[in-house]
Amino acid sequence: MVGQCSLHRKLLEYYCFEDTARICISCCLAIQHRGHQVMTLSEASEKKKEILRNILQQLVSGDKTEMGVQSLKEHMRKVKDKSATLMESITSLFQDIEDQLTELKERVLSEISKQEKQVSSSVFNSTKQLEVKKDDIYSKILYIEELCNTMDHRTVLQADVSDLSYIDEGNNIDIDDTNVETVGDLDEDLITHTLQTGLASIVTDITSGIYVQEALNMALDVNTAGSNLKVSSDLKTASWSAISQNYPDKPERFQYNQVLSKRVFSSGQHEFEVETSETGNWMIGMAYSSIDRKGHQSLIGDNNKSWCLRRYDNWHSVTHDRNVSELPEQPSQHRFRIHLDYGAGQLSFYELGDPIRRLHTFTTTFSEPLHAVLWLWSASVTIRS
Repeated sequence: MVGQCSLHRKLLEYYCFEDTARICISCCLAIQHRGHQVMTLSEASEKKKEILRNILQQLVSGDKTEMGVQSLKEHMRKVKDKSATLMESITSLFQDIEDQLTELKERVLSEISKQEKQVSSSVFNSTKQLEVKKDDIYSKILYIEELCNTMDHRTVLQADVSDLSYIDEGNNIDIDDTNVETVGDLDEDLITHTLQTGLASIVTDITSGIYVQEALNMALDVNTAGSNLKVSSDLKTASWSAISQNYPDKPERFQYNQVLSKRVFSSGQHEFEVETSETGNWMIGMAYSSIDRKGHQSLIGDNNKSWCLRRYDNWHSVTHDRNVSELPEQPSQHRFRIHLDYGAGQLSFYELGDPIRRLHTFTTTFSEPLHAVLWLWSASVTIRS
């Protein structure tokens, strides 16, 4: 509705921008609107819409709230992931402490038991000798009493007194309390040393174990992947494929279904997690950069340049340099953690169950840079961190 001017009784067909008011044709000529920017209502409306569109564009382009919300959500996701990693690491640490304390307890108790048996054996032998000595002395006492009571002077005078003496130079067993010293006692110093040394070692492990690595940004090196391995676009998953991927031939490429990580480790402590398929055969571990790329000796675990946890025919084991060790308890989960302490020369594998369980630790002296390495057959493995 256009409306009428209350002063001139004419239609309000114009708009004065300075006074932000609708006016009629007579108002346009009046002195109070002279020199003002005046437009028809339609023109003024379009101009106002253009101003509004510019403001809208500025609001849309300058609106950082959605970006901020997404940033906060991403931050919260990272916090949750870090929290889960920390809880798993601390749980693993305490499990290790518990295992080491149990092992130390058994070792110290075993040492006490061993020493007790040694003392018991010595006491038994000494007691046996003393019993023989006691019987001999008792026989002599009876004989001497008999001589003392006889009236036969000839018998008394013919008795050999030297055979009846208490002193026996050929037998060092004595019948007083000093015999306790000859049979020995528990070596409390050795027991205490064993305990203190073990506890000191555990404290050292705890100190190093408290340091929790941030999740590694692990990626697979497609240039090393065997032709029957398919690597995902994010370089996190490797899958066995019956169809050759026709990768270009490169000196660093494996002949078999193996692939190395891009990242190389030559110092410090590092860990990453993997999730395996429920079926198929696989090997996961670490290998030197100089591992062969062709021939049977290039298979991880079949040489002295690689260490791995493997699943073959539904059975898990660990292997290095063709030495295969079956795990005492088979894993039931499909997520594993690989922890490398390069300086200490330790490579450990954990099953990420509830609780986290250490499967095996290789101990050696690393002499070259290490890569993470995977081998697959009818299986897939994804690096989770």
